[in-house]
Amino acid sequence: MEKQEVNEESGDELFFSLLPDELYEDDADSSTDYNSQNSSAGTVSLPMTELDTSPVRPTTPVMPEILPQIQNVTSTVKLGCCLDLNVIACKAWNVEYNPKTYKALIMRIREPRTTALIYKSGNIVCTGAKSVEGSQLAARKYARIVQKLGFPARFLNFKIHNLVASCNSFPVSLERLAHHHDCSYEPELFPGLHYKGVPGITVSIFSSGKMSLSGAKTEADIYKVLETFFPIVSCFRRK
Repeated sequence: MEKQEVNEESGDELFFSLLPDELYEDDADSSTDYNSQNSSAGTVSLPMTELDTSPVRPTTPVMPEILPQIQNVTSTVKLGCCLDLNVIACKAWNVEYNPKTYKALIMRIREPRTTALIYKSGNIVCTGAKSVEGSQLAARKYARIVQKLGFPARFLNFKIHNLVASCNSFPVSLERLAHHHDCSYEPELFPGLHYKGVPGITVSIFSSGKMSLSGAKTEADIYKVLETFFPIVSCFRRK
């Protein structure tokens, strides 16, 4: 029995090691008796103060044939209170909760179509949105759902952690491009070439010209890396 508990604890450590640092909170430090706050939950409102997440785009596109489209936005928000995930699992719709597998409750909404990981510490990880504005709206909706269940939820420290975008360009000779010092290409392991010319952002490009960008925090970062990468890749265009 002791061996099984050790395996479960090691599995939890591996899972939480993959999440952003600000999600590591001691739930015991912020324990809250949610039952005593049900009567006053109706007077709690979500504050409207947060980051200005309006996208910053260049006045002209990098190239007419390269127009990046955001495919996924990952963000986090703090609700400022502890949660009873069992209560949420019983009262809310479209949720999954299996504490033996993950300590987080999974909740989904249709508009914007997103998925949230909700932790008892009051932290939420939101994924699946197609824009920064959509991710922020989805995070607000999750906070509002929790608030309606009787918890004194607030909307605190909303932050974008990752933007994943894709775009199409022209066919590229990856074998020649691989000699660039910022590129990594191992066709035996992965058919695409990785470019890491901008710190924190990785571009994966395939011989067909399709590109995937990950690691950006804003849309301006996506255009910045494309402006850096496009002159390089243009020299290795296949005819």
